[in-house]
Amino acid sequence: MCTLRVTIITDDMLTNSITVRLENMSQERFLSPLLSLFLEGVAAVLSTKREAVFVFNIQNDTDVQGSILNVTFSALQPGGAPGKGTFFPSEELQEQIYLNRTLLRLISSQEVLPFDDNICLREPCENYMKCVSVLKFDSSPPFIASDTVLFRPIHPINGLRCRCPVGFTGDYCETEIDLCYSGPCKNNGRCRSREGGYTCECLEDFTGRCVPGVCKNGGKCVNRLAGGFMCECPPGEFEKPYCEMTTRNFPGHSFVTFRGLRQRFHFTVSFMYVTFCLLSLFCYKIM
Repeated sequence: MCTLRVTIITDDMLTNSITVRLENMSQERFLSPLLSLFLEGVAAVLSTKREAVFVFNIQNDTDVQGSILNVTFSALQPGGAPGKGTFFPSEELQEQIYLNRTLLRLISSQEVLPFDDNICLREPCENYMKCVSVLKFDSSPPFIASDTVLFRPIHPINGLRCRCPVGFTGDYCETEIDLCYSGPCKNNGRCRSREGGYTCECLEDFTGRCVPGVCKNGGKCVNRLAGGFMCECPPGEFEKPYCEMTTRNFPGHSFVTFRGLRQRFHFTVSFMYVTFCLLSLFCYKIM
């Protein structure tokens, strides 16, 4: 019995896709029988459905020695349906796959190599912005055949996208916006522009109200009848008034990872820690 599956590759799928590198792998061996295991492994890592993972390109890496296969895919977030759901952002997808590559290897029987992303190394984005590697459609190559699968990939080309912070715009985030220009402060409040936002200095007898994003980590903002607002924080170790989280705890013989910070972000990061043991060792590694 032959089953025909057709997947429409959209710009949204390309923009939110990543390419992983599989060691000692060929196109034919990947398609039969490892494709199914790969989909199950990625779905397990992302806690999503197997049908929500879309592989649309497999290509031998001709720039290196050895059998390295580049596999490009995107994935819907849990609860999403094809054509209606939201895709994992490429940077989150890459982070989850990398941090859980041991689980992916156990399920898929395939060795995932470190990511090879060179397009953003020259740091093309200005004003403290993050460069994200994205794919664009190029061409449809011939079919790839294995014992049980006939696969028609697409060959995307690498591009980049600058993710601008609030207050910057332009193709490379080179233009700063005066966020006080629209007069966001009411009742003669004085607006003071600052990097990435603004601050309203209210006159006497006036106070602030809820605005999007003031409550962090899923907190709900509620306006008080007498003026001002409060954040209702979700369950967990969130600190008032804005539901921020500044404290973490973890058991011995474990570790904590933080998302990488680009060199163009110039600020100071400091940590304070306490231990429950009289003799403890705290180690850190910068990668």
